[in-house]
Amino acid sequence: MAGTLKLTDIAHSSGAGTITVDSLATLAISTGKLTVGGTAIETGAHTTAVSALNPLTITSGNVTGKSNYVVSYNASSGTSTAMVVNLPTPASFQTTVISVVSSTTHGAGNSIVIKDSDDNEVYTLYHKGDHCEFVSDGTNTLRAGNEHATIRGSVALTADVTIAGNTYVDIFNGADAANYSVEEDIGGGWSTANDDWTVPYTGRYWFGGHFAAGGYINGFFIYKDGTALTTGKGTEILYGGATQSNLYISLTAGEVITWWAGATDAATVYVAGDAAKNETQAMWWMVRRD
Repeated sequence: MAGTLKLTDIAHSSGAGTITVDSLATLAISTGKLTVGGTAIETGAHTTAVSALNPLTITSGNVTGKSNYVVSYNASSGTSTAMVVNLPTPASFQTTVISVVSSTTHGAGNSIVIKDSDDNEVYTLYHKGDHCEFVSDGTNTLRAGNEHATIRGSVALTADVTIAGNTYVDIFNGADAANYSVEEDIGGGWSTANDDWTVPYTGRYWFGGHFAAGGYINGFFIYKDGTALTTGKGTEILYGGATQSNLYISLTAGEVITWWAGATDAATVYVAGDAAKNETQAMWWMVRRD
């Protein structure tokens, strides 16, 4: 028997309890007519928006009624361009998780800069697959922890670097940019003017590499703002030796990293480099941004 119920309130017969729709029945509600806490739940609680618009602004209208809103962003167009994604006000997405994902290979040097509603950078994506998830407490925009940003690079000597006896030198500064190759620099922290790498964000980082040399020498050692983070004074590599170096450490944005080596006696020595770029290399990787 068909019929129409016209009600303003539904209450349980006992005053409290669960109101159950029979398993053989379906409760049909028109789009936007079901509200939770005053917010209308639209068709499909998850939405993925594909965009290459710069800047792209996510509005309250985009996220209202959605439990999850994903921006699949295409940063392939142009080069050395900061693509901006603006988040809505925190009050607009208290019940919505917003995710921004880099979906395509970036144009060389392109980044996706995600900003809060006060125009503050909150996370930046540099590579296909990078992503960040945001939630709100109604007042603040918060990173939820589901995130990844690619910051990595390497430089390799293409010619030997000579070191005078009993002397320590900054290897790549001693080589000058003409005698090393920047193999990769995602995030843009390497300076060919200063021959060093600047930490882009406070967080956890890994450093490594391979060091080949001729003569009585030790290295290489990693320095932060001119102070050794690793050292090996009093040790030496025999003529023609090679070593590897690894370091996992917390760093602060703006700190400067350099790689050093030194002669352990009065004779002139050298750090090996060649056109194949497989003798001396320095590498870095951001593990996680704070």
